[in-house]
Amino acid sequence: MHPIPRHPHAPARAYRTALTFTVMLLAAAGLTACDTVGKTIDKARMKIMGIEVLDPERETAEWVLRQAIDAANNSNEEEGWERFQKMLHSDERTPNSLRNWYDNGWKRMRRQAKDYLAPDNSFKLADYKEIMSSTGELAGVEFFVVSTKKEMPTPCAVYRDAEQEDRWRIRRCSL
Repeated sequence: MHPIPRHPHAPARAYRTALTFTVMLLAAAGLTACDTVGKTIDKARMKIMGIEVLDPERETAEWVLRQAIDAANNSNEEEGWERFQKMLHSDERTPNSLRNWYDNGWKRMRRQAKDYLAPDNSFKLADYKEIMSSTGELAGVEFFVVSTKKEMPTPCAVYRDAEQEDRWRIRRCSL
């Protein structure tokens, strides 16, 4: 019986291959960890200093909040209500839901919306929480908006709305 012929550098080659694979694996894990660390640092910075939002990109979750605050601050209540309704999630646009929004949430927002604006017309976010769907995808974001008169930030949740081309729309908002 003859021994299986081996390449003279087989052990070194196997070691380099294993080492290369290990380094690549650690680098990939490091990138994931960096993303997690970066997210953690951003959230800590957000909680300490807040993030000011003045002119967000159109159809982003922050833009929906901007539209809601601007609608509530509209001097013409009817125009503001019409604008605000367009920012509501489809689930919130049933007759009963709209009546509830108009009688409760909208009136409160009209009274308090100016309390969420800085002199430069920006608003500040103190925190956010991602809301995941049952399939693990991002379904919504709950923002915590800073008020000049309240000690605790106010929650406002926006979700993707399949009936409105997957755009961000308001589902809950206590402004």
